[in-house]
Amino acid sequence: MGKLEEFSINEWKQIKADLEKLLQQLKSAIQNDPKLIIIDNAELLKIFKISSRTAQRWRDLNLIGYSKISGNIFYTMQDVINLYQEYYEEPRSKMKQIINSRKIDNS
Repeated sequence: MGKLEEFSINEWKQIKADLEKLLQQLKSAIQNDPKLIIIDNAELLKIFKISSRTAQRWRDLNLIGYSKISGNIFYTMQDVINLYQEYYEEPRSKMKQIINSRKIDNS
């Protein structure tokens, strides 16, 4: 009899439950840490609705970090978030825009 056959059904069930719990913890850790989420170039194109040429331009301009492995390009979700946040503009109220434009006109 081999070593695997020495486990009882209940022991196998416990091992399975422990592995499922560990897998769930790992999934949770990955979802909570954008550095651990890896996307490929096709996913980046879909997220930003851009062409592959635009993605290439962003890489050439060092706007987004990436890894190239065997001709495939990968990004961390943290790189995507950093790019988005770098170009994010706070919403401005319409009233502030009107007031500022009138101040400029009156000057």
